[in-house]
Amino acid sequence: MKGLMRIAAALGLCLIAGATAAQQGASALPPGKPMKIIVPFAAGGTSDILARALAQRLGERLGRSVIVDNRAGAGGTIGTEAAVHSDADGTTILIHSGAIAVDPSLKRNLTYDVQRDLTPVTTAVVGPFALLVGPTVPVQTTADLVKYAKANPGKLNYGTPGIGSSIHMTTEYFKTLAGIDMVHVPYKGAGPALAGAMANEVQVLFDPLATGKKYAQSGKLRALAVSTGKRSDLWPEMPTVAEGGVPGFDTGVWYGVYVPGKTPKAVVDLLNAEFVAILKSPELAPWLRDQGLEPVADTPAQAKARLAEDIQRWAGVIKATGIKTE
Repeated sequence: MKGLMRIAAALGLCLIAGATAAQQGASALPPGKPMKIIVPFAAGGTSDILARALAQRLGERLGRSVIVDNRAGAGGTIGTEAAVHSDADGTTILIHSGAIAVDPSLKRNLTYDVQRDLTPVTTAVVGPFALLVGPTVPVQTTADLVKYAKANPGKLNYGTPGIGSSIHMTTEYFKTLAGIDMVHVPYKGAGPALAGAMANEVQVLFDPLATGKKYAQSGKLRALAVSTGKRSDLWPEMPTVAEGGVPGFDTGVWYGVYVPGKTPKAVVDLLNAEFVAILKSPELAPWLRDQGLEPVADTPAQAKARLAEDIQRWAGVIKATGIKTE
C-alpha cells in the first residue's frame, strides 16, 4: 500500500511539474492577453467540437483563458481571413479542416494565400472515411466495386454533402485513381447523403468512420474499405481502399492547427509542444475514438508538408475533373 502511495505521489508531482513547465513556457505569449481559437464553421460540427476540447485543455495547461470563436460563412473563408489578419503573437489560433487545402484551387477570389499567410502548428487529428455501398449493389470488396463500375459506366450514383466537400473530393480522387465513371449527387449535408444511400438514390458513399461503421454494422449499408493508406485502429479488420486494388489511395478528413504567418518560431514551437501533449494524452484518447478520429500530433514542418502535398493533390483532381463551385 505504501508503495502504491509513493507511486501516486510521484505521478502527482510529475503532473504538477508538467503544468508548471507549460505555464512557465507560456511566457513567450503576451501576458494577460486573452487567447482564442477561431473555428471557421458553425457550432456543433467536428471542427467546433474538437476546438472546444482542445481549448479547455490548453487553457488548463497554460493557466489562462482560451475561448472558441465561431466565424462561419463562405465555406470557411471568413474565419480563415480573420485569423490571417490577427496579431501574430500566438494568442489567435485557427483550427481548420482539410478543406483548407482544397480552397486555393476551388475558390478563385481568396484574399489570402494559406501557405504564405498561415503557419501550421500541427496536424491535430485524422478521421478515416468508410467506403460504403447500398445493400442492393452486388459487390463485396473494393475490387468488386471497381469491376462493376467499369462494366456499368455512369450507372452508379455517389452521394456527398455538397460540391467541394472533403467527401466530394475524396470520391473524385477515388474515381480518378480507379478509372471509373460514377454520377455525382450532392446533398445538403452528410445526414441527407446517408439517407439517400439507404433509399438507393445513390449507390456509393464515403462517410466518416464514426457514422459509417454504425450504419454498416446495422446492415443498412455495406462497408468495403477505409480510405486511409493504412488500416485504422478504429476498425482494424476493415481493409483499405489501396488493399482493395486502388494503389496509392490514401486520404481522410483531417484537422490542422494554424497561427498567422509571421508568428515567431518560439511561439509556434511552444504551441506545438502543448497541442502535441494534449493530443497524445491518455485522457483524450477515448474521446477521440468516440468521434472517429485518430491523433496525428506532428511537427510544424510535417504539418506544412502535409498541407503542401494536399494542395497539390486536390489541384490535380480539380484540374482533371473540372470541378467548379456553384
